[in-house]
Amino acid sequence: MVSARHVSASQNGELGACVKAWRHRLSPDGDQERDGRRRRRASVTQEEIADLVGVSVVWYSNLERGVRANYSDAFLDSVAEALRLGRYERELLYLLAVGRMPPPSLTGTSAAVVGPALRQFVTGQRWATYVLDRYARVVQHNEACETYYPWLRDERSYLRWLFTAPDARRRLVNWATDWVAPLLTQMRIARARHPEDADIAALVDSCLDTDPEVRCLWEAHSARECVARSRRGIRLASDHRTTMVDVVTLTDPGTNELQVVSLLPVAEPA
Repeated sequence: MVSARHVSASQNGELGACVKAWRHRLSPDGDQERDGRRRRRASVTQEEIADLVGVSVVWYSNLERGVRANYSDAFLDSVAEALRLGRYERELLYLLAVGRMPPPSLTGTSAAVVGPALRQFVTGQRWATYVLDRYARVVQHNEACETYYPWLRDERSYLRWLFTAPDARRRLVNWATDWVAPLLTQMRIARARHPEDADIAALVDSCLDTDPEVRCLWEAHSARECVARSRRGIRLASDHRTTMVDVVTLTDPGTNELQVVSLLPVAEPA
């Protein structure tokens, strides 16, 4: 009979072995200088994966050492993205790391890469700033963002929070018209721009099934839906007071896949 202690040790070893193998199969970008000569790097480093995930090397290396812990879904999904895991590999990562299956995904499986310059830009912003990929997944955000969106500590899908969380309806003033409708328009544009992307089509269907009101807004597709109000109201997490913000959206010219969104508080009249 196999003891529970032996099974646990075996699972820990498999976790470390799998994560390390997934990293080693990635192709590193470019060469590195060594002793005055250029040599091809063998694999992507732990530091590079940790940087992509947005955690310390020590925290990421726990996985490669087979340390099982109460890792958040956001962390494990970020690791899965950085290691370019498929659906079944992502499921295996969850089972080995936290002993359960991952939650159903409302996002696609691929994401545009946030380069170091864009990461530095987002981090250096004074106001809440975040980056959305084509699946409306938050792939980068600064600390100020969590004042408005505390859910970012555990969740990466803006769509999942917006459409399914009761907190979104409480926090976002005029939830349907000012926040949901403009995002549905962006999703419609993304689907038209990438007709070959089955993940976007599945994402749209999943979102429309979450709430009858969301489906009604999608099917209305009126002219007013396409005109997004830049000035909107949002209730802060700390005291639930309403703050008016100007929503400024820019497109990253390097990929044309990423949108940089900033929430600029509107100055109150003196």
